[in-house]
Order: sequence, then structure tokens, then C-alpha cells
Amino acid sequence: MLYGFSLGVAACAIWGLIYLVPLMLPQYDPVLIACGRFFVYGLVCVVIAPFQWTTLKKLTRQDWFTALRLVIFGHLVYYWCLSTCVSFSGPPLAGMMMAWIPVLVAIIANARAKRQGQGLAWKRLLPPLSVLLLGMIVANWTEFQYYVYEQSTPAETFALGIVAGVAGLLLWTWYPIRNADWLLAHREVSPQAWITAQGLMVLPVSTISYFVAANALLPAEVGLLGETPVRMIWVMLMAGVACSWLAGALWNAMSQKLPPALGGQLIVFETIFSVIYAHVWRAEWPTWSMTIGMVMLLVGVVASLRAFR
Repeated sequence: MLYGFSLGVAACAIWGLIYLVPLMLPQYDPVLIACGRFFVYGLVCVVIAPFQWTTLKKLTRQDWFTALRLVIFGHLVYYWCLSTCVSFSGPPLAGMMMAWIPVLVAIIANARAKRQGQGLAWKRLLPPLSVLLLGMIVANWTEFQYYVYEQSTPAETFALGIVAGVAGLLLWTWYPIRNADWLLAHREVSPQAWITAQGLMVLPVSTISYFVAANALLPAEVGLLGETPVRMIWVMLMAGVACSWLAGALWNAMSQKLPPALGGQLIVFETIFSVIYAHVWRAEWPTWSMTIGMVMLLVGVVASLRAFR
């Protein structure tokens, strides 16, 4: 269990870097960043695929369609929804909404397991989940109050951000459960091969999407890579290689080691690492409420881990 826990934390440590991408590329639209990230991810998978072909050629047509659904809705569309929520309704509200992901994943996964005669008693699972949710609210509360009372975002824009946030919440509640189901039912497929299969399926979509977005969002005189092409390339390489393929492979490996009700909760570490990275990038200290909230998140995860032992 500790090995699976370490894999999940490592994946979230890398995923947390993706929140720095908008700070590194402030002049680029979130849609373009999302398409560029998954375009690079797909290209990386084309390079890796020959080394995993023995496993990949055993996948059925249904398996490939499953990979397509997972990567489109669980990664590409989810990231667009999250970026839209951050842009239109503010990072604090997005953080609070995403706080429900580990809680909902754990509740749904445990309910399914209990119907099969397995799962954890609710009296052991709900207290750690309550601490997790409260920790996320406390961590974002100060910034949430500031954004609501000090910003002048139009009501229609704010509401659209909320809709996008709810859509992202539902997508990433569905993704880890469905992805874990497939991996647990196909233990003969390595986590690396499965994340490569998803990358191969998203490449045509992300390629078309990137060129359409670039032509629509970038001035004609700067080309397809924007005003800072060198920075765009190396940031997209980081996002595509590390934050997509490597982090996804680690998460898949964790999904084969831990029950979904526990594994899904580890996504809170993505929030913890993203907060740490953002404050280091901005050379700022976190607020007291954020620090207390982060500590509560750690306490909730540790308590949940002990409950599953």
C-alpha cells in the first residue's frame, strides 16, 4: 500500500507543475495551452509506442475507444473546464469546487465496493473525507472572500465559470473511477502502455484543435507558436512529457495498487503541490488560512490511509 501511495503522490507532484504553465505563458490563451500540451503528449506517445507495441497490439477496438473517451473527457475537456473556471470565476472558487473531487470519488467508489460485499465502513471513511473537504475550504477561504468582494467580474461571466467548474468536477469524478476499473480488469496491460494508448488516441484531436485555436487566437504575424516561440516549446515539452505521460503513467500504476476509494483521494496532493509551486514562483509566503488548510489536507489523507490498512 505504501508503494501505491508513493506513486500517487509522485504523480500529483508532477501534475502540480501544470498550474505554473499559465504563469509561465501569461500571453497565451488557456485553450491554446491545453491543445498544445496534449499535442506534445500525443507526439511523445508516437515515439514511445514502438517500444510497447507487444502490449498495444493486444488491445481490442473497444479498448481503443475507451482510451479515447478517457483522454478526451478526463484530460483535454477537463483541463479546458478548469482553465475556464479559473479565468472566469477565479482560482479560489475553482479550488473549492475541485475540493469535492477526492470526496466524491471516494464515496462513489466505496459505495460500489460495498455493493460487491467489499469496501470500508462509512463510519471509518467519512471522518477523513470531512477533514479533507474542510481543509480545502479553509485553504482557499481568504482568497475566495477577496475575489468575491473585491473583484468586479460580470455576473454572467462568473456564472459561466461556475458551470465550467461543475463540468470539470463531474469529469474528474468519473475519470479516476473509470480508469481504475479498466486497469484493474486488465492487469496484463502495463500502466505505461495504457497512458501511451490514450496519448495516441488524443493526438489527431489535439492536432486539429491546436491549429484551429492558433489560427483563431494568435495574430497572423507571430505564427503558430505565438510571441515567445522558444518559451512556448520548452514549456509545452514539460507539460506534454512530464505532466501528461510521466504523471499519467505513475497515476495508472497507483490505480493498480490501491482501491479507487483511497487512490482517488490522493488527488489532493496535486492541490498541495500546486500551491507550493505557485508561491515559490511568486516568491510569496502562504496565508495562515492556506497553511492551516494544507495541514488539514495532510491529516485527512493520513487518516484515510490508516482507515484502509
